[in-house]
Amino acid sequence: MSDLPRAFERHLDRTGLIAGAPGIAVAFSGGGDSTALLVLLQAHAARERVPLAALHVAHGLRGAAGEADAASCEALCRMLGLSFALLTVDVPSLRRPGESPEAAARRLRYEALAAEAERRGGWLVATGHTRDDQAETVLLNLERHAGRFRGGIRARRGDGVVRPLLPFTRAELRAHLAAEGIPFREDETNADPRFARNRIRLEVLPALEARMPGVTSRLARAGDALAERLAALDREVDLRLERDRLGVGGPWPRALFRDLTQEAAARLLVRAVAGNGRVPGRAQLADALRRLRDEEEDLRSRLGGQRLLADRRAVRLIPLDRLPA
Repeated sequence: MSDLPRAFERHLDRTGLIAGAPGIAVAFSGGGDSTALLVLLQAHAARERVPLAALHVAHGLRGAAGEADAASCEALCRMLGLSFALLTVDVPSLRRPGESPEAAARRLRYEALAAEAERRGGWLVATGHTRDDQAETVLLNLERHAGRFRGGIRARRGDGVVRPLLPFTRAELRAHLAAEGIPFREDETNADPRFARNRIRLEVLPALEARMPGVTSRLARAGDALAERLAALDREVDLRLERDRLGVGGPWPRALFRDLTQEAAARLLVRAVAGNGRVPGRAQLADALRRLRDEEEDLRSRLGGQRLLADRRAVRLIPLDRLPA
């Protein structure tokens, strides 16, 4: 018998990651990671008497292949005796101007999962991010020149999304599924190297691992540390916003950017821009912060697909499609 279930339970006991949850909604794509998460959480939920459901989001992007994924997920849930719900989002029609299909799918997927979890009474949403995903994310953010202010994957986000599999590798999860005879499907687009994360997964990390064995684990540990550091920055930002009754998306008084530390100010801008599906690059971010700190009046700067506007009193972000012609 695989030791993974015991290690998983020890991890949950040590971290309290899902302790006290009224229910757990698993983001279930049908791939190896989310299937392993569902199986592991089924045992935990039964032991703790916590409601559990599998939520599959259909994005309307892959035609018959996507429909086959949904049918496979539903069939596995019937076999396991688990509750299943199919959530549909129309990515092509709901995609924002300038937003990539992948970014739109991710945004809409999380929105659909959050809405369903809230409808069920504030359940947690569990996703199947692994140790490998953590290492890939560090490299991806460094490649985008946004590593300092994006960091790694968090075990728990402020909106109730949890990642219980971060200490475990894909290989461990698939070995457990094989031992238990649990089938899973993989999205064929995961093998397409045109996508940056796939290229890192299929080419960059294996090459690094061949030259420097253990680099994946070291990158994952760096991602954990970055995630903790950014969580501390977010607490600093959120306390100030709550005190001044300000929103993450702005507008903000100009004085806020004088009072916050450089890193906290950068994190606020990253969160505000990323909320609309784009991530600002390091050069854009550094330029915007310098101009804000230099008290530049009538500031107009592009930031992650939006326009950053500032006068002597206020700073605001305006989507480019809302600017007057």
